[in-house]
Amino acid sequence: MAESIRGIHQQYRNYTLPSVFNKSMDEPLYYVQPFDITQSVLNSHNQSDKLLLLNFHPDTDPDGLRRKLWKNICGNKNKYSFATCFDKSSGVDRSILQTIYKRNRQYPLWLSPRGNGIDCHRTWEALYLDAIPIVWHSTIDSLYTDLPVIIIHDWNEINKQFLRNKLYEIALKKLQQPPVYHYEKLRHAFWRDMILKKSRHSSTNTHIHKNRCWQAKTIQ
Repeated sequence: MAESIRGIHQQYRNYTLPSVFNKSMDEPLYYVQPFDITQSVLNSHNQSDKLLLLNFHPDTDPDGLRRKLWKNICGNKNKYSFATCFDKSSGVDRSILQTIYKRNRQYPLWLSPRGNGIDCHRTWEALYLDAIPIVWHSTIDSLYTDLPVIIIHDWNEINKQFLRNKLYEIALKKLQQPPVYHYEKLRHAFWRDMILKKSRHSSTNTHIHKNRCWQAKTIQ
């Protein structure tokens, strides 16, 4: 996943952000956050027919929501003509992952229902790739605070007008200055710093942070 995302990012070196913390141990001096999908949405006045993407395995959640979504949206193209569905097999073929990302980035909104756990890797893939994930209200809503994520309570909220309105609203915010969204939450350094500040090992010494966080070894 990470290598394929970096492959996409290499095409957008003009969209660079500074490091979260000076002299951070776990991130480069700059970070790429593409905004080409956002700009395309604004330039086309939000009229593209390629609006919503469903690309998940329908049988990997304990509540059956994925199967219900697949049946009701993918099986009703007259009502959901703005949605595109791609089957996803179980497992990951890393050799074609970058190709899949390029295909999926044609769609600015990605439906991201829970999988085996409440959170889903697709949500974060979307954020890294300038797409907007749509997730369900849950106990981890606060995780998405200050990020361009659409949280819904019921799948019946999904209709063309609602999605177009949210898409344009978020696209405008993405390019707003000063920044509205906190993209540092997509970076290791942000979460490492939060964990350390709340741990008994909290320290302002970066070298100590590095040793305590990353130098653990398996005991033989």
